[in-house]
Amino acid sequence: MIKDSAKKMILVFVMALVLTGSLLMATPSTVYWTPCTTYFQPFLKGHIGYDSYVRDNSMLSNDYGFTVGVLPFEKLQAEIGYDALLPVASPATFKDANYLNAKIGWNENTLLPIGFSAGIFNVGFDTNVTDYDVMYAVIGKTIDNIGTIAIGAYTGNKKLLIDDNGKADNNGFMTSYTSPQIGKVILAADYMSGNNALSAWGAGVYYYFADNVTLLTGPVFPLSKQFAGSDKMMWTLQLDIDFDILPQPAAK
Repeated sequence: MIKDSAKKMILVFVMALVLTGSLLMATPSTVYWTPCTTYFQPFLKGHIGYDSYVRDNSMLSNDYGFTVGVLPFEKLQAEIGYDALLPVASPATFKDANYLNAKIGWNENTLLPIGFSAGIFNVGFDTNVTDYDVMYAVIGKTIDNIGTIAIGAYTGNKKLLIDDNGKADNNGFMTSYTSPQIGKVILAADYMSGNNALSAWGAGVYYYFADNVTLLTGPVFPLSKQFAGSDKMMWTLQLDIDFDILPQPAAK
């Protein structure tokens, strides 16, 4: 088991550092529910996130996450992240709370007019319990005065991504929309297809308390009873804070 965990960690870090764009919810940068975005954390820009999902009779584990940009290049970008999902369901071990993620690609109008990202998320360490290992690829484009639209595909562990009848449902697509900023507000919505534990759609509002501090809230609508045991709506509250890992040089 130690060897398996080490292999997963190596996979994530190597991908973030040396992958050149091939296809590869503890998640990297997200829109609302999904990682269907070509946004990247800038080099050595850290991100701390707290995500909660609740309904009247159940909830998901709270997600305490950290993400950082790791490539110092103008065109090619990458980020890696760690998430702790707490509390974990019983019976639980410490390894069940820990997940890794990573992605690589480029922003719009750098290598191509469209943005691109490819990555992996929900990399867990308990075989066929938390190792969803969802790989994905996304393209996105910003249209003036309309917003940013993205679409992508995903595939994951067929032992865990199953439908309500217990059959494998581990492939699908994602799509997302984010509006232009209106004062201190951005509207966001996304969709993840399928009939598995990750399949859902949602829409909500980002509010900017500062340039580096946002609060996102709104409903999430599961597409399957695999989603925390029910397809009833959940409400999410997500706090995100960006910060510089190293001091920035003073402006001249």
